[in-house]
Parts: sequence; C-alpha cells; structure tokens
Amino acid sequence: MDSQQPHITMKSPHSMEDMDSWELEMARSDRQQRRLKHHHHHHHNTYQEDEDGGDDQLAQIAQDREEAYLNDQDREKEKTRRKAAKKHKKLLREMYADPGIRHSTVHGIMIDAGSTGSRLHLYEWEPRVLGSHREVLEAVSGRKLTFPESTSRWTDRLQPGIATFASLSDDDQLVKAVREYLSPLLDFAKTVLREKKESFYSYPIYLRATAGMRTLEKKDRFRVLEAIRSIFSDRTFCPFYFEHEYARILSGEEEAVFGWAGINFAMGNLLQESEGAGSVVNPKLTYGALDMGGASTQISFYEPDEDIMSGLFKLQIGQGKHWNLYAHSFIYFGINEARHRFQAKLLSGTTASNRLLDGVYNPCLPGGAKQETRLNIHMTPSGEETWDFSGGNEGYYQATLFNHEATGNFESCLEYTKSTLHLENNAWCEFAHKGECAFNGISMPALPEQSEHFGEFLAFSNYFHVWQFLGLSERSTVQQLYDSTQYVCGMSRTELIEFNKKTAQVDETTMDDMCFRSAYAYNILRNGYGFRMDEYITATNLVAGQKIGWALGAMLYEINTLPFTMVADEAIDYERVAHTFTSSIVTMALVGIFTSVAFIFFLKKKRTSSQYLPLKEAEPLYPQKR
Repeated sequence: MDSQQPHITMKSPHSMEDMDSWELEMARSDRQQRRLKHHHHHHHNTYQEDEDGGDDQLAQIAQDREEAYLNDQDREKEKTRRKAAKKHKKLLREMYADPGIRHSTVHGIMIDAGSTGSRLHLYEWEPRVLGSHREVLEAVSGRKLTFPESTSRWTDRLQPGIATFASLSDDDQLVKAVREYLSPLLDFAKTVLREKKESFYSYPIYLRATAGMRTLEKKDRFRVLEAIRSIFSDRTFCPFYFEHEYARILSGEEEAVFGWAGINFAMGNLLQESEGAGSVVNPKLTYGALDMGGASTQISFYEPDEDIMSGLFKLQIGQGKHWNLYAHSFIYFGINEARHRFQAKLLSGTTASNRLLDGVYNPCLPGGAKQETRLNIHMTPSGEETWDFSGGNEGYYQATLFNHEATGNFESCLEYTKSTLHLENNAWCEFAHKGECAFNGISMPALPEQSEHFGEFLAFSNYFHVWQFLGLSERSTVQQLYDSTQYVCGMSRTELIEFNKKTAQVDETTMDDMCFRSAYAYNILRNGYGFRMDEYITATNLVAGQKIGWALGAMLYEINTLPFTMVADEAIDYERVAHTFTSSIVTMALVGIFTSVAFIFFLKKKRTSSQYLPLKEAEPLYPQKR
C-alpha cells in the first residue's frame, strides 16, 4: 500500500480552516516520501515488464503523471474539506439553535465508519424502565422492545474513510490523526445533546467499521481499532459511555442483516412481528434490502419458507423472536472497488507506452472524455485480479483512459461491467446448489416473489445515487434502469454535462463514471441476483424521515441488549429516569436480554408468481436518442 498521508476533510471547530497544523506537516512529509519512492522507482519500476517500455523516458513520464494526479487529488480533497467545513459549521449553528430533542428520552450514538467516510447518527428512545411485575414479565417474554428514533438532521459526516489512516506507521501519529479526524463528530453530538450534558456518561457510543476496514490486513485493522478505542476511552475527549467492544468491524453478514433490520423497522414491519418467543413464521409483510457501498455490496431478505441452504443469519431483537434471513456481503464488489477492477481489466495486457502515451479506450466514458487513473490491482493471464506484481512503487501504475468516439458505447460497457461479476466462478455453485447461485460462486436462494407477505426490495446507498442521477422514479423496474442507462451511455460529454445539471448535479469526475455506475448496478441486479426486467425496486435514502442504512438496524439491535432499570410501582418520572438512565432507583440487569446470532442450514424452495403491491408508480422514461 502507498504510505501517503490521508487528507483529513474536517477537523475540530477550533481549527477547521487552519491548514498550518499536523495535517499540513504530514502532507509535506508525504511529498518527500513520494520523491524517495520515485527515485527508487526510476531504477526498479513496474514498467520494466514491457517489451517497449522500461526506459528512462517512460519512467520519468510515469513519475510526472503520478505526481500531477496526486496533486489534483489533493486539490479536490482540500476543496471538499473546505466545503464540508462550511456545511459543518452551519449544521452546528442549526443544532445549537434547535436540536429538536425531547427531555424525556435517553440517547445513543452510532458512527458508521465506511470506506469513503464516517457518518455519525444520533438516536433517542424512551428510557428502558420496568415499573411493574407485568412489565417485567413482558420484557422476559420478548414482548417489550425498545425502538430508536432519529431524524436526518441528527447526522454528520466527514471524509476520508477511517481505513485510510492505516498508512500511518507511527502509532503516536496514528492516535493523534484519528483523534483529530473524529473530533468534529463528537463536537456535533455534544452540541445536539448539550442540554443533557450531565447524562453524557450514560449515553452509549458505538463505532462500527465496514468493508473499507475489512479490506485491510489484520495487523492494520488492529492498529486502527486500537487507536479508536484509545481515544474513546479518554473521558476528556469522549464523555459518552464507551466499552472496548463498542468499536469494532462489522462482518459482511452483519452489515447485510442490519441493513434489512433498518429498512423493515422504518417501514413499520419489524417490531410487532418480533414480539414473543421462538422464530417468526408467516410475517404480515417484509421487504428485502439491497446495499451498494464503496468497497462491498450486500443483499438480505426473509425467505418465507425458511428454506436456505447457505448464508442463513439468525437475527434476534432483544428477547424477541428469531428472524431467519438470507444475508451475504460481496467484498470488492462495491461501486468504487468494482470501478478499480474494471479499469484494471481495461489495462490488462497493455504496455507502459499504451498506458502513458497512447491512452487506453474506455467504452463507459462519455464521448470526448479523458481521465487519469492510478491502480495497484493487476490481472493474471487467465483474467483474475491479483496483488502480485513485478517492479517497485508498491505495485501502483498510472494510465490515461479516453473515449475519442462521439458517444459512450453502451453494449461494450455493459459487457465489461458484467465481466466484473465473475459469473464464470459459478460452475461449482451451479453443481452443488442446483443452480441457486448469485455470482462469483456464491449460493443464494431464489428471490422471493412480491405477495401479500413480501413487499419488494428497497435499495439504498449508491443504488439511490444511480437512481437520482438517471432521474428515475423512486420505484422503477429493472427495464427502466436498463433503458435509462442506455440513454445516458449514448451521450457525448457535452450532452452529459447538460443532463447532469437537470438531475443530481454531481461533480464532473463522478459524472464521467455514471455510465459505468449505472451499467454496473444493472448487471448486479439483473445478472447477479436474477431480478426480472419487469420487477420493481425502490431506491431511497429516507423512510419516515430516518436515514436508511445498516446503522439504524445496528442501533435497534444494540439498545435492546442494554439493561432495564427497575423502579417502584408508583408513577414514573421519565425525565428523571432519562437523566440518570443506568443509575436509577434500583438497577436490575436482565441477563437474559442479549441477542443470540447464529448460522444454520436449511433446504430451499422455488419462488412462486404473484403481483406486486405498488409503493409508488414509476414515471415515464426519457425518450430514446435517435
């Protein structure tokens, strides 16, 4: 891995605009390291494997091109940092003026440490108190569950992803960097909850990292997590309630299941069905979950017949019933890592001269577009991705991608993005699981049909961004996704710029990749999971005012493992209980209320046909270009 210093997007409010800091000093150090690397690279470079490359001129071009690329990235990060700092200050002012919290509630914090950034979500819920013998019996029998409430206003975000800090080899520097990085999020939470400052010590704070951290080596994962645990254990930095295991990395399956739980909770289909003991059977209504992150992608759903041969996850909320879910996370199949693998495939077999002087054709770019890329993913002769490489510079190589045609090439882009799914690896799965497979050799039951018991699939994260850019209705068919992708991929860059102004208004780098992103989303859904062309998918980022994602489901799970507080039968002063939380009159930890999560295996049944229950009608598509 390149040891370049992560460029922190936001810092504490006291130094948000001050670049004469540790961050600037490390940036200078980083540039010095780059120069030393290039000196080494000049003599031992990746391009020596090329028959026509490996000479001093190509090495110098590679060095200059890489330096320019990294400088451009630094400028974009600084631009993003300043924009985020301005937004952060505005958000702090709004929260100070009107946080919108209730005095009777208690609170918790969940930090979603993703591959591209960290997001803090603040939740509130009624105190977990038991005021009578009847309520004790309800709690023990799984009929008394706690549910978190939130609003999109109680969310703050910063960049880059926490995994970026693994590049810092010095442990003291790592702790200092992570402390500075997370400080704005803690300041945001303290601002929103300032009226309950005396109760901060009882409000739990969780940090759950996802696929960005899962892609690191074990020693790097450990170092970053230990840095986080160290600063969260410092009460002067973090006044909230923290335990060692509150900061950890989610497994891919947990991320998938919590995404499902968050969606079904927000849709109002989870808690009532979860009450009681045993397993959930014949729930009134559930929805499937589709998540597309930067480094991984997830799918999860309730299989009505509980017929799951592989990938079963047993979810239990508090002392309630178990949900038997299919859940899987595909690492390196998130939108950003898929893009890197796609570009590596384009560059496979090319020479340094091709990459640096001629450029390499990218059919997914709009007509007339050009982009620089820097990769460390290599391809084997058989077409498999690998980290193995010959030469120096830690395996990184620079390349120019272009499209000199009038428009993008939809058919070619579609084929390339389909190839990133590695459907050729399904041979054993097709044999062992009788055709019940997703992609890359992973077993998956057939998707449940929409019926009175199954709504449909809700997609979020980068699916939502694709829908938004294409101008699709929130609820659209796979066919509509296909048609809109074909329309956008058939544009020149000039046409795409005008189109972008009317839809999502993304930055130009993202805009140039939207044909790829849309084609990839289509291929995952159609050729990966097996959705029919006429099936509807709802892509959204909010349900009932709550941010959709795994963080909501994770908080629902966590707060139902917290102990109850037992009070006398007389009237309960909820405001007093909220301010004392775990130190009320008499505390009784109900040891039985912890969630059991386990994997088991069952058999599976083919899906049956029925009609959809529409959530929202689709809007007309764009006219096809002639």
